Amino acid sequence: MQSEKSHLRSLLLQQRRRLTAQEVTEKSQRIFAHLQTFRPFLHAHTVVLYSAEADEVQTEAIWQEAESCGKAVYYPRITADRTDLEFVRRFPNEPLVPGTFNIPTPPGNDLLPQLQPTDIVLTPGVGFDRLGRRLGRGKGYYDRAFRGPLAHAIRVALAFDCQVVLQVPTDATDERVHAVISETGIVDCQSSLSSGKS
Repeated sequence: MQSEKSHLRSLLLQQRRRLTAQEVTEKSQRIFAHLQTFRPFLHAHTVVLYSAEADEVQTEAIWQEAESCGKAVYYPRITADRTDLEFVRRFPNEPLVPGTFNIPTPPGNDLLPQLQPTDIVLTPGVGFDRLGRRLGRGKGYYDRAFRGPLAHAIRVALAFDCQVVLQVPTDATDERVHAVISETGIVDCQSSLSSGKS
């Protein structure tokens, strides 16, 4: 299982790195446009976001939109013992600063309160499938967070089409997302699960 995951992870990262900066920008804009029509995002009071790497779905426009709508926005930060994620609020006009492993995070310490079922977690990842299975970077940070501080909220993956595959290999510790938004549209993974569609 781990070798299968590692092989797919390497393949998908290579595919993502082949995208030009212009392609990343254009595809990210299309994903953002889909998100702006996504009812759970529109209704959420709290949004968990992430700071994107250069070849990931870009998120600054999402931050600006959420902030302008009065939503509380939180970003992941690796805990001091480097075993888990905690989530820190970003306030208006507040720049992100380098954190552990140089991951940009908000500078404060206003930690995420308990999420509600109407709140939304915009989730990064290396690969996804239409059943909501997620392939991360192999450290399990988000899987543990989904069982902890991110439990009960709506989990939405942001991904380019090249990251969406027929099937992601998973084991008992892997947590699924509820929807995937790519440049070509929105996949409701819960409908796929209930109908058995792949």
